[in-house]
Amino acid sequence: MAKPRKNTEHLELAQSLSTWGRKYKVNDDPYLVAFTEALSSHRDLAMWSTLDPLEYLPQPETDEGARIITYNHFLTIARNILVFVPVALTWDAVGHATSAFAVYVQANPNSVTNFLEFWQNGFGVLSQSWTIGHIAYLDFLLIGAVIALTMVTSFLGKRGQNIRAKALKIVDSERLSIGLSLAKFLFTKRAVTPTTLNQNVSTSIQNLNHAAKALEKITLSLEKSVKAFPSNKDVLAELKQVRTRLNLQ
Repeated sequence: MAKPRKNTEHLELAQSLSTWGRKYKVNDDPYLVAFTEALSSHRDLAMWSTLDPLEYLPQPETDEGARIITYNHFLTIARNILVFVPVALTWDAVGHATSAFAVYVQANPNSVTNFLEFWQNGFGVLSQSWTIGHIAYLDFLLIGAVIALTMVTSFLGKRGQNIRAKALKIVDSERLSIGLSLAKFLFTKRAVTPTTLNQNVSTSIQNLNHAAKALEKITLSLEKSVKAFPSNKDVLAELKQVRTRLNLQ
């Protein structure tokens, strides 16, 4: 006689739960550790059935998109700082031009050159690096860099959020799947109460109804098969015909 197959569902669930915990680095969660041990030993499951796995399972995080989000964070800081560089550079250039203009006026008291003309030409006193044309060109490049960084940070921020959202959707889906499997297993381990008794009776009645319908279909199929067989009267008539043919021969 073949030995009855040992039920290993609790061991499979314990293994799945442990694998899931290691995958998302939550295997040190107190609920996960204690529940996995209870499943492995198949003990105290009636108590665990009173706790909803979907409520107590840890909510894993994901590092998908984290690198892009980090890059975007530093680029955003750089962009915010760079916004003020053109202003600072311009005022620094004004300071150099003012100092140089004072020196120029002192050396040329009869000159009719105004400040803007001096700032543009330098007249050998102000370095060409600090002239208004050069500073304006540098400001243009810096503002262009700010615009480019704004576009890049907007794109990276959106991309990082999309990657993270998709990853979290997968995480939630796997958590829901294993939570439902655990809840389904624990449902049969609940202590007998009026509520669970009514639920079990209802489930048994449904199973009996399904079995009755299946049996009814099988019965109808057998009746059709039986009707297809010839009756005893038809068999005797056929034998008589064969006998008559043999006598004639």
